[in-house]
Amino acid sequence: MLANPKIFKAYDIRGEWNKDWDNEFVSRIGLACALYLKPKTVAIGRDMRHSSEEIFKELAQAFNEAGVDVLDLGWCGTELTYFASSFVPEVDLALMITASHNPSQDNGIKVTLKNSISLGLDSGLAQVREVALAGEKINSAVKGKIIPVSLWPKYHEHVLKLAKLNSLPPLKVVIDAGNGIGGFMFDQVLKDLPIEVIKLFWNPDGNFPNHIADPLQEKNVEELKKKVVEEKADLGIAYDGDGDRIFFIDENGRYIPGYYTAALLTDFMLQSSSAPHQESIAHDPRYYWATKDTIIKHGAASVPSKVGHTLIKAKMRECNSLFSAECSGHIFYRENNFAESSMLTTLLVLKLLSEKGALSKQADYLFEQYPISGEINFVVENVLDTLQKIEQKYANGEISKLDGLGIDFPEWRASVRSSNTQPLLRLNVEAREKKIVEEKVAELKELIGGKEVEH
Repeated sequence: MLANPKIFKAYDIRGEWNKDWDNEFVSRIGLACALYLKPKTVAIGRDMRHSSEEIFKELAQAFNEAGVDVLDLGWCGTELTYFASSFVPEVDLALMITASHNPSQDNGIKVTLKNSISLGLDSGLAQVREVALAGEKINSAVKGKIIPVSLWPKYHEHVLKLAKLNSLPPLKVVIDAGNGIGGFMFDQVLKDLPIEVIKLFWNPDGNFPNHIADPLQEKNVEELKKKVVEEKADLGIAYDGDGDRIFFIDENGRYIPGYYTAALLTDFMLQSSSAPHQESIAHDPRYYWATKDTIIKHGAASVPSKVGHTLIKAKMRECNSLFSAECSGHIFYRENNFAESSMLTTLLVLKLLSEKGALSKQADYLFEQYPISGEINFVVENVLDTLQKIEQKYANGEISKLDGLGIDFPEWRASVRSSNTQPLLRLNVEAREKKIVEEKVAELKELIGGKEVEH
């Protein structure tokens, strides 16, 4: 049996298939979920990775042996499993088989409790790991069964209802699915939109033959940027591998960082609220000046959260946040039971364009007033020593230890934190002027040392 305990990450299970884990350990994970979480009915969806079907069969069999019924969602995006956990009454637990934007040889499982409560290491996943490693068994006299279901019609209705979309002008949109599951999901949920859609890398392919399905890295949307300009399109959209993250390209082929999307949508959501001054918005701690300024403008309360979809959802529930968006492209909605939905975000950005005009004009001020470095990653010998050295250097600034190290000065600020999913130290800098960003990045790079690497 292959059972590397390190596949249990901060927010999910993820590792190289048949190297870090195998069929036998998948079966143990299924039994562990049944033992520790005690569901009666579990919904399981999967992406198009080559190992996903194999993993599904092992999980389903394990749950059935434990007396648990399995609703087979088939191919889907992660957000459909969130929907199942919140809006299908009989579902006690939902699993998504995916490794998101990881390379093709990887696979994983995202675990969601009832009501879209995502399981992380600090909220139950560690216990599932220990039960799985121990290899405990369940002898159930009554066996469960596999029940194929299609939730697409219900999800289509749900998303359209939340978007409150009355009509759209004749927009032209280029969408890059990155050969992930996003294109398949779009066809199930939004194919009837009255817009012209130009599809890039649409067919789901677990080999990712064109580029890794990770639009957080701008290099992965170069073809999309070119196509938007070539087609004179109004908008470019990119989904990640399991379709739960989304990024945008304006009509000039300019990449819109997730931070700027967060600020734009925060403004749009608060404008749509009947009482914005009574709202709270949980926000990403890596970049936040633009988002916080927008929140303050509407008289709402800003609530910083730790990074990570499991953590920000928990913070949203705590403060009843209307909406939230991470720089990584996860975008959450209270009306969606605090879960992500790239399909709902697609509709809302189309609505934003129809009501407010070109995306470039809406985003220009963000590039001008809130310049950023983009995330820079380092491998260092000792993360804690490095963070301590940075804190000492900038001790006269405002220091936050909510998530790693936050440093605030009037003209610039930085976030330096250890990754929860990779052995990396991540640096993000924002400032009032681009030249200050460049100066501080150079200064911090020298201080951090180590080896600079890609995401």
